[in-house]
Amino acid sequence: MGNSLHKIDLHDRIRAALERIPKGVRTRFAPSPTGYLHLGHVVNAIFVWGIAKARQGRVVVRLEDHDRQRWRLEHEKGILEEIQWLGFEADEGLSVAELEGVSAYRQSDCPERYRDSLAALTTHGLAYGCGCSRKVILAGQYGEGDELRYPGFCRERPDMLSPPDGLTVRVKVDGQAVSFEDLLLGPQKQVPAQQCGDFSLRDRHGQWTYQFACVCDDIAQDIDLVVRGQDLVFSTGRQILLGKMLGRQQPPLFLHHPLLFDESGRKLSKRHCSESVSAMREQGRSPEEVIGEAAWRCGLLDAPGPLGATEVSGLFARVGQTARFGKVG
Repeated sequence: MGNSLHKIDLHDRIRAALERIPKGVRTRFAPSPTGYLHLGHVVNAIFVWGIAKARQGRVVVRLEDHDRQRWRLEHEKGILEEIQWLGFEADEGLSVAELEGVSAYRQSDCPERYRDSLAALTTHGLAYGCGCSRKVILAGQYGEGDELRYPGFCRERPDMLSPPDGLTVRVKVDGQAVSFEDLLLGPQKQVPAQQCGDFSLRDRHGQWTYQFACVCDDIAQDIDLVVRGQDLVFSTGRQILLGKMLGRQQPPLFLHHPLLFDESGRKLSKRHCSESVSAMREQGRSPEEVIGEAAWRCGLLDAPGPLGATEVSGLFARVGQTARFGKVG
């Protein structure tokens, strides 16, 4: 099955997904503090909290601040304030009250977690340093979906087997296919070696990459359900493969939900300066109006209307009892 949800019944898919998700599941809401929350993040929060609470599960809130060049303190504070204003409460993790302290739920506070995981990969000969310039890499072949594929120029260099500082660190990816069942999109099969090749774990500036840090975090925090946008489904195969290298034999369940797009057809994103939750709040909109609009725009409600954060679990819990979602009342 392809990666589009346009021609399938979202509600039937959610019904089937809930039947496969065990009670007591642990999932996470993990924004990056490189901008403020926008309506697309609210969709993610609806799916995360709605599914978790419908299955008597727990939600972990963490901040994925691995990109220190784009990180801003005001975004970190704003994100936590926006989550609180919307009414979504974490079962564990970061909150506004804990912003000032060191936290196991903020990536920049956990360097040992990533260093230890990298050391384990290096010891087993699975990671190496890469001195290739961006120009050299851009001259390489492209993998599936126009993704730049690194062909392993430095893989067998003896001087790169113990990755020094100042160089990119990559993981060795073999040619195996990774098959998994996405709870909404159905059966998926990916070959990371063809998609991206030996992907980066740490960049030349010493920053941990998204692919590496989130896998390490999910292992450390016992996350067994990953709920995220459909645009990230391409990352799943390589993350399952990396998790196995780090000792996780049973990967988490994955659910990739629909995205929101602006009038020009672009995915809502911080990079494209999509309207923030903070701006909506300043305009006088209520949390219930914002959540209700997000639920309607992604197809969870038949019509726009107010929806509170505490109501989203009911939205999912009763899906098996109705042919279509309607306004919660």
